[in-house]
Amino acid sequence: MGNESRGISVILPCLNEDASLGQVIESARQGIAKLALPEDIVVVDNGSTDRSVQVAREHGARVLREPRRGYGFALRKGFENARYDIIVMGDADLSYDLSMLNELVAPLLKGEADFVMGNRMNDIQPGAMPGLHRYIGNPLLSNTLRFLFHSNTVHDAHCGMRAITCSAYRRLHCVTTGMEFASEMVVRAIRCNLRITERDITYRPRVGESKLQSFRDGWRHLRFMILHSPTLLLLAPGVVGWIIGLIISLPLAFGPLIIDGRLVDIHCMLVGGVLNILSIQVITIGFLAKAYGHLSGLQEDAIVAWVYRRFTFEKACVVSALVIGTGLVFTFWVLAQWVASGFGALNQQRLLFFALICLVNGVQIGAASFLFSIMALPRHIDQLPPQSENTGITDT
Repeated sequence: MGNESRGISVILPCLNEDASLGQVIESARQGIAKLALPEDIVVVDNGSTDRSVQVAREHGARVLREPRRGYGFALRKGFENARYDIIVMGDADLSYDLSMLNELVAPLLKGEADFVMGNRMNDIQPGAMPGLHRYIGNPLLSNTLRFLFHSNTVHDAHCGMRAITCSAYRRLHCVTTGMEFASEMVVRAIRCNLRITERDITYRPRVGESKLQSFRDGWRHLRFMILHSPTLLLLAPGVVGWIIGLIISLPLAFGPLIIDGRLVDIHCMLVGGVLNILSIQVITIGFLAKAYGHLSGLQEDAIVAWVYRRFTFEKACVVSALVIGTGLVFTFWVLAQWVASGFGALNQQRLLFFALICLVNGVQIGAASFLFSIMALPRHIDQLPPQSENTGITDT
């Protein structure tokens, strides 16, 4: 992606699509011809074993090879090698009508937008989209994205037909490798304040076998969005739950309460204590997710950067030790009372349970701070050891 001149680059990721690829290329050529602009049709082969590469060359497309398997890998390869200033992405299975790409890129050519999303939901031909995707999966994920990232622009977050300017794409710094690349583009576009608009498109039944795995790929999209918004989904609920749990359990640690003539006792304390313990786990997971997103380049996080500058593992250990120490003090006090009574009947359930709450909180803080600190250590290695080859671990 160098000094792009005016024109249209169409990026088509391809994996065994020889039955439809030729028609898709010609369709894209028709769409570009309507704009009277130079064309650059790029087929990114992602390991095809059929005649896809030959078909692409026979129809005059430029072929790039991306040996690393994945939707994100293939599209990023194509985007990085685009020749012109406007990039259109589509699929090689005839599900999108690329002959109408002129309508998709119109807002870009007019300077009205930086990123144009296709919207399939208003024109889905019979048999093109399973009911699970049409009525549950896609609306759920799209609504989740709009809620988490405070944007009402995108109503079909996983449509594979889009157009973007090269300068806008550079600002996104996309890094994902699989199907979640579709979510990453949208999330980063929102975060970068790109001008986003939508255009209705027709969604047709695909030719050939679908590579989409509904639940696995749906989870990858959802996981990516959670990773980009742990504050709303994890940290905020966790902090609220932790505070409520502490407010309930702390007063009851020293005896039952009478509130408005009603006895509040050990049962409420058990609920509050368990809520507190679960919440501290959610808080630490959410904060570690924020740290991972920041350190891996997925999302720059000012809070995480500030914590890394101000707090060390040693300081966190002091906090952890104080909380654990508080729990131990209460525990030994209860134990001393038991010994003093000659190992007789013991009625200190409340105080002992509160001590356990402190112990769990302290251990959780210490363990999370240890992981938080080692996540910041340099991890790049030139070559993975042999024992990692079959684990799915990558260092790209």
